[in-house]
Amino acid sequence: MIVDDLPIRRRSSQTPPPDNEGGRFRLVLLGIGMVIVFGLLAVRLFDLQVTNQRIFSEQVGQRSVILRTLPATRGLIYDRNGVPLVRNAPAYQIAIVPIQQIQEDDRIQQRMERMAMYNKLAEMIGQPGVTAGDIYTKVFQSAAPYQPVVVADNVPREKALAIQEQSLTLRGVVVRTAGSRTYPYKGLMGNILGYTGKIFKEMIDRDPTFYNANVYDYDNDRVGIVGVERAVEEEVRGQKGSRAILVDASYEEMQVISETKPVDGNSVRLTIDLRLQEIISDALIPAMKERNSPRAAVVAIDPRDGQILGMVSVPGYDNNAFAQGISQADYKQLSDDLHKPLINHATQDRVPPGSTFKIVTTAALLQEGAVSEQTVIHDPGIFNLPDEYDPTNTEKGQKFYCWLRAGHGNQTIRDALRNSCDTYYYKAVGGYAPENIQGMGPDKLANWASLFGIGEDNTLQIDHAVGIAPTKNWKLRNVGEIWTTGDSYNMAIGQGYLLATPLEMANVAATIANGGTLYEPQIIRDVIDEKGQVIKPFQPKIRRQLPLDPYWMKLIQDSMWRVVNEPGGTAHQAVIPGFEYAGKTGTAEFCDDVAYELKICYQGIEVQPTHAWFVAYAPAQNPTIALSVYVWNGGQGSGVAAPITQRIFNKYFNLGIPEDKLMPIQKSTSE
Repeated sequence: MIVDDLPIRRRSSQTPPPDNEGGRFRLVLLGIGMVIVFGLLAVRLFDLQVTNQRIFSEQVGQRSVILRTLPATRGLIYDRNGVPLVRNAPAYQIAIVPIQQIQEDDRIQQRMERMAMYNKLAEMIGQPGVTAGDIYTKVFQSAAPYQPVVVADNVPREKALAIQEQSLTLRGVVVRTAGSRTYPYKGLMGNILGYTGKIFKEMIDRDPTFYNANVYDYDNDRVGIVGVERAVEEEVRGQKGSRAILVDASYEEMQVISETKPVDGNSVRLTIDLRLQEIISDALIPAMKERNSPRAAVVAIDPRDGQILGMVSVPGYDNNAFAQGISQADYKQLSDDLHKPLINHATQDRVPPGSTFKIVTTAALLQEGAVSEQTVIHDPGIFNLPDEYDPTNTEKGQKFYCWLRAGHGNQTIRDALRNSCDTYYYKAVGGYAPENIQGMGPDKLANWASLFGIGEDNTLQIDHAVGIAPTKNWKLRNVGEIWTTGDSYNMAIGQGYLLATPLEMANVAATIANGGTLYEPQIIRDVIDEKGQVIKPFQPKIRRQLPLDPYWMKLIQDSMWRVVNEPGGTAHQAVIPGFEYAGKTGTAEFCDDVAYELKICYQGIEVQPTHAWFVAYAPAQNPTIALSVYVWNGGQGSGVAAPITQRIFNKYFNLGIPEDKLMPIQKSTSE
């Protein structure tokens, strides 16, 4: 059949009908598969939403909000006149947020990629001790995957910026700034201010209550390590704040949820006068060079209340090196130095004070009644102390010398202090049988040394040592020998076992200057808030009033005035025309470990090396400053320490005397 020229084929009876049964079977299989798939999805959905709902809720909560600490700004330190002695400056740190690092399902591949990044980072940092292995260890040991782990400190700004630019390839690496210090006056103030640094384990072990983990982040925080920085840590550290931050799945910050602002630390004013500090340094260091002395110290105190006005210790150190991270080589050089630049020689050198101690001996002799104002003792210059067990055998006796070998002749106590007559003090303290002088004895003298603060601890806020005021029992306990008359002779003139610090001797001068009040030396004047308001004022602390008769006190003051202002006084060459001050010279023989090592002293030496000393106060009538000058191996007090003092007073009181009119630093034949 043809329709519109198109043939139509009829179904043949032999053509098979459609397979309806097979289609139904395929539909059934498809339906079963869909049921299984949706069943599995339902089971998994139930597992996610019901069975593990609590676990996932906790994980979501942990990952959604993180807590970041906000550091407080450390308070500043000023001199007494408000001159800033420290500055806050950013220190760049490189840190890694562990959770933001490269994440791979294949743990081996992940570690390889991370180590490759650590190697690159360590190379960019370029610090000794910062290796890929070190970085891996710090990050791996972190217990807080959302908190930055510091892997390098004190990174130079240029390197920190270069690392910041690579943040897309250095996954999880962040550049942070931490509070750090700069010290503009370096060695001039280094031994006073100290420095800041990271908390180390010994500090935590020593004082776990103060350095507790609720206050400090042991890995990142910087605290005062030594000096004033450590003494005022609690006042200047402030109180940290916190910030709760919402982060997305990649831990990028999205929103600040809450914030507690930090409270910045208070600031501190010291008693130190920076101007005086520079005056002392300018007078001391040229004199040291003139004498080729490697070590010295000067302490200046206000005798009216115990405030330390100036304190210079040489050699010192640049505390910026520690604040910025000192190298092992530089630290070794400082710590191996025989003259110990890392300690404050003004407060920690314990050395014989020489004849400056005769101030104390004079007070003891008079108040104990061992001598009177009229007592006369003859000084022949050289005399023989008879042997205690064979006094008639002159060969067994021991010769003692006054510094003036020709002798001073007959001396009263006033003369002896003015002329620094050794023989007077030898005999008055230790006794001298040939002239029927019994002697006061060493124990009473040791007691008076303690009354003046020598060998007695004080409350100074920075590291300090105390001297030794030896007694008979002290020698027996510490040396294992009995006390001899020769020991008393040596102690009477500030030698032998007697030791004092420059600070202690400055306080002796201050106590005479003010008429007998021994103040606690203080270096922290007050604490001020951010508005400059005093919140913790200075309070003078009186340790004791000397039990010294005012008449004897006046005698000592007059004799110290004569030392400087009267012709023949041991410091008269350092007089200042038109300006009166009082003082006492000292020349102290020594033979310590350093002297042995430098071979300037040895067993059997006839003339030992000497420290140059001078203690003084000014003006003589209404003193506002008392000081001690100590120059290690500096020679004689009158020729070295006294002219240093003259230069200090000339500048401090603006007296205007030209340098060429001042006493030159020279070797002298007098005390």
